[in-house]
Amino acid sequence: MAEPTDSSAGASGWVFDLKGKLLEAVTDRYYRAILVICGVYSIAVALIPFLRLVPRWPAQLAILALLYAGLATRAIPDWIRRWFYYAMLTLSYQALRLVVSTRSDGFHGSGIIALEEWIFGTLPTVWLQEALHPTPGFAWYDYVFAVLHASLFAFPFLLPGILLWRRGSDSMKRASTAVVLISLAGYLTYVLFPLTPPWMARLEGDIHHAERVVYMALCSFTSDWLSGAFQPSPRGAMPSLHAGLPFMTLLISLHEFGRRAWWVALPVAALCFEIVYGAEHYVVDVAAGLVYGLVSYLIVYRKLFPDAPGGGAPAAERVE
Repeated sequence: MAEPTDSSAGASGWVFDLKGKLLEAVTDRYYRAILVICGVYSIAVALIPFLRLVPRWPAQLAILALLYAGLATRAIPDWIRRWFYYAMLTLSYQALRLVVSTRSDGFHGSGIIALEEWIFGTLPTVWLQEALHPTPGFAWYDYVFAVLHASLFAFPFLLPGILLWRRGSDSMKRASTAVVLISLAGYLTYVLFPLTPPWMARLEGDIHHAERVVYMALCSFTSDWLSGAFQPSPRGAMPSLHAGLPFMTLLISLHEFGRRAWWVALPVAALCFEIVYGAEHYVVDVAAGLVYGLVSYLIVYRKLFPDAPGGGAPAAERVE
């Protein structure tokens, strides 16, 4: 008598076989990792609106298909393909608009506010603005913070670019993989745990004196396009990628260049300060961003690709 077949095992085997065949066309191990990370994220984000019974066109799957086509096409030079991850992250961030709007059962915020008031006695954002922004108008440091705030869009591009220049293609691609991991993990958290930021909580009456100081200073000297780029997920406060991405940049810089990169800690600290002062994030969001940055760094640099050729500072200078 023939043994009964396990349909679930057969289905899972078919899925893994298809995955293997698709990845065969992508020979670069870093590109494969980026595709897998993007694939998991894209499937999750495409399914969530349907699970919420608010179907949306799965734009993220189209972004994944474009990324796959670009990375699998050998006719495209590698010096072009290595930057496709940045286009994918930009499109994915804008595509969040289609997903975050499907939530209808309320948002988080009051619990975080109560937690910070219990820890600090008051909200750090409120305390900082009472001290540094007591009257209307902008101080000189508001404009400095505004430039720092806008620099988030440069971090995913600038860090790999510097590594490509100083360390070579493998170091650049490894950093790109880490950037993709923390970014998409953050985007997915925005969808699953939408948290009302301090500035919006003030508009809803939950906080007093929490103006969007840094963002408004940015709007005063930039185009509507740039300032509007921050809006796809207005309740995407947890985690703070404004803290997580720069912190991960610091860790990667120390790994690649050793103690010479200590100065990167200065803009990282300034960014963490300005997002709390500017009512963009709670301190808890900043802490979560730092954790996301550390975990993403460890996954990519200690687990996935600990042996990237050409990467790493000399042993005497390395900061472990």
